[in-house]
This record gives sequence, C-alpha cells and structure tokens, in this order.
Amino acid sequence: MLIAHLGDKIHHPENTLAAFEGAHGLGACAIATEVQFSKDRTAWCCAGEGMDFVQAGISTPLHHLKDRDLKALPLSSFQQLVDWASRHRHLEWFVELNPQTLSHMGAEAAIRALRDEISGCTDAFVILASDLRSLRLARNLGFYQVALRVPSVARCLSADVVTLAPDFLFIDHTTVDCQELPPGPWQWVVQEINTAQGAVHWHHRGAHHILTGNLPLLMRSREASNVYGI
Repeated sequence: MLIAHLGDKIHHPENTLAAFEGAHGLGACAIATEVQFSKDRTAWCCAGEGMDFVQAGISTPLHHLKDRDLKALPLSSFQQLVDWASRHRHLEWFVELNPQTLSHMGAEAAIRALRDEISGCTDAFVILASDLRSLRLARNLGFYQVALRVPSVARCLSADVVTLAPDFLFIDHTTVDCQELPPGPWQWVVQEINTAQGAVHWHHRGAHHILTGNLPLLMRSREASNVYGI
C-alpha cells in the first residue's frame, strides 16, 4: 500500500482538503495526516512544530492561536476532514499526534476529542504516535488500530512494544540499520520514499507499506504498482 503523506503535496498545499482530494483522485487508498489543537482545543490538520504564514503575519505554534484566527488561514479542521472522509469510506487514515501536541493537550483529552469528532466510526482511522501510553489509551477509547513511530529497528524488539503489538510500525528509512525489517504482529511502514526504485528496494527489505510525499510519481510507476498492488 502506498500512503500519501499529507495528501498530494506535489500539486496542493500539504495537509489540506485539496491535497486529500488530489490524493484520492490519483487513486490513493490511504492518507497520513497530522493533527494539532488550537487554543480553543479544536483539532486542525497541521504538520510540524509551528505555523508560518508570512502574508498573514503569523509565525507561532498552532496551540497559541484561536479558531477565529485559524479560520482565516488556508487550513482544514479535523472535522472538515471527517466530513470529507465520510463520503470516501474506502480510504484509510493515519492520524498522527506528535509529542508536543500530546504534551500541550494531554493524551486522553486529545484522543477523546478525535474520537468524538469521528462520532464513533473509528474503523477507517488509525492513531499514530511515538508514545506507547497514548496508543493504549487509543485502543481503550475505541480505536481498533494503532500505529507506533519507532526511532530504530531495535525499539520494536523491546518488551513493551511486543506487549502492545501495534498494528503498524512507522520508521524513517535513514534509521534502519539491518538488511531486513524483522517480522512481528505488525506491518512496517517506511518513510519517506519518493522514488519507484526506493519503493521496490524497501519492499524487498520487508516493508509492507510506503509513506510517500510524491504520490503522483509512484502511482505512475509500473514497478511500484507491481509490488504494492496498485
């Protein structure tokens, strides 16, 4: 499976409805997004550590801004994403909560807020985090699938990860220090791979899925389609 990282960000602003529409139009079956919370504790699609909109004179972490400020910016709220996703039910979503968001909002409050906006239909949404406690909470709160971001292959062999048995493990390809990704009760997602040769290479090394920032290129690739079943 090819996972569109923040949508089709080659042709559209990343992590927006336009980028999600673009990825869907290209035939993506999964999209990875990142969510942060405003000062009003509303979930917004936003990646990275801060907002930087020069024309609006804004350069600050999103959690310092109120909804009324964010509505004037080219951003999509998580509720807008959920509404759009409800009309495209074949898509799978990986929703990342980064450590800063979990710290500012609190893990339980953040996960409950996402669950409430999804309105109980959590089947299509996978919570992605680097914190095991947050993923245990996510499962307890009704998310059937969770994904753990790991800093190294060795991390997946620790007792706490094996006990959690996440459905997916996300890893940066530059940190992999072994020839083959070890099997387990999870599926490996390697990021960010933006060439057809890279996609084939990582498939042979044990990757089940590729997180890509260049979905248009990989969707056109016969090599990638052969190994990831496009």
